[in-house]
Amino acid sequence: MPTPRTTAAAVAARIVRDEGADHAFGCPDAPGGPLYAAFSAAGFGRLTARHPQSAVHMADGWARASGRPGVVVAGAASGPALVPGLHTAHADGVPLVCLATGPGAAGPARPVTKQVLPAVAAARLPWALREAFRTAREGRPGPVLVELSPGADGAEIAYAPAADATLPVRSGAPRPAQVAAALELLLAARRPLLLAGGGVPESGAGTALRTLAERLRVPFADTPGGRGCAGDGHALHVGSVGCPSETGGRALAAADCVLALGTGRGADLLTGARAVVQVDADPAALGGYGTPGLGIVADARLFLEALLGAAGERAERPPHPWAGPAGAAVRAGGPRSGPVPAGQVHAGIDAVLGTDPGTCFVLTEEVYAEWGAAALPVRRPRRLLLRGRGGPPGWEIPAALGARAALSATAPDALLVGIAAGPGLPPLAEELAAEEDGVPYVQLLLDRDERGPDIVRLAGAYGCSGRRVTGREDLRSALEWARKETVSTRRPAVVSVLAAPEA
Repeated sequence: MPTPRTTAAAVAARIVRDEGADHAFGCPDAPGGPLYAAFSAAGFGRLTARHPQSAVHMADGWARASGRPGVVVAGAASGPALVPGLHTAHADGVPLVCLATGPGAAGPARPVTKQVLPAVAAARLPWALREAFRTAREGRPGPVLVELSPGADGAEIAYAPAADATLPVRSGAPRPAQVAAALELLLAARRPLLLAGGGVPESGAGTALRTLAERLRVPFADTPGGRGCAGDGHALHVGSVGCPSETGGRALAAADCVLALGTGRGADLLTGARAVVQVDADPAALGGYGTPGLGIVADARLFLEALLGAAGERAERPPHPWAGPAGAAVRAGGPRSGPVPAGQVHAGIDAVLGTDPGTCFVLTEEVYAEWGAAALPVRRPRRLLLRGRGGPPGWEIPAALGARAALSATAPDALLVGIAAGPGLPPLAEELAAEEDGVPYVQLLLDRDERGPDIVRLAGAYGCSGRRVTGREDLRSALEWARKETVSTRRPAVVSVLAAPEA
């Protein structure tokens, strides 16, 4: 019986869905037509961006919130415009698969991707997509670009679904000897500490981390990327590290052995630690902090599960007095007019927007550090989406819209809160005009300029509602209004706050 024939675009849609994606993001032009039509026929959710860079940021936000590779569809003219978004995903370890129709994208994308598959003919597309998803997931995640030959997406190919399957990903399991050595170092320490980085939520290791902490009575802290992975408010959670005001820094300084899990290339966090056991899927992330230690290339979840197995039924350690809960980091009070201190902004967010444990925050590390965002109530994994330092401007709003699409499918009653620094809306804010409904979305703008633009009119230009807050007495009412407004309209609500960052 002859193998059935169908278009390469239809095959692409089938494979992408089989790999776990149900959304595609893009800025369509004429050459991208067959792919867009195929994704639409397959029932994909889509967000059409107004700029190619925004499309990549949307897929980035979707991937961070869902834990699955995001998908971008780009036309032939979009190649150079993809670079800022691909650079961000590459730097932050976000899995993306970008389908580019026609030549022109491969060259600019090479330095900012894990892999480029250039000039893929129609018959090779099934293999190329499977390889792209495998590479995007394996080891340290990242973006992969598949460049199609001109007209390849519209060509017919022979395709037998029964003969096609997802390519296996290397497990990243640790060696038993490494696990045993790490366990002995932890048990021998007087003040051990577990430090969870972004690799912990990425690998789904939060439960294993919490179980290990409880069994051995070892406290744990988290980096900004690992926030919420094992539960804020847990008796053994000593806070976060990465900003001067964060409470986990004291525990890190006092620890005599740190088990750092998936902290990535932020080796500066570990500088000065007395002894370090570093576990990371990326070999390039190991070392570099000037402290004697043990480096292990492994998946964080598989390592923790192996460590739990090795620990067996060992007696629990007595709790350490320095390992109490982190406690509240926000402050109330202060003047009722003038710029609102950042601590009071976060207290308002906690009281009004953070009451749901599923609330998801989207912001950059620059804003996180400057505005003391360690106080944000992050209570679940993948509920703090943080772009790393030095990324291109304009990431925040497209990424929030991508996260909104992901949450709409998995947590339709969740609330999305974007936080950006003003004055005014950030670049690429025109994406707020996207017409697709999603979970409620409040965009906060922290502004130090009393002469900032009229945010109410700016928001209205994009079909949203806006409020400006110039004193503490108006903050809570504005946040309550924003929550009600976005819930009732399913459109973004924008609140600009005249605020003062942490000293």
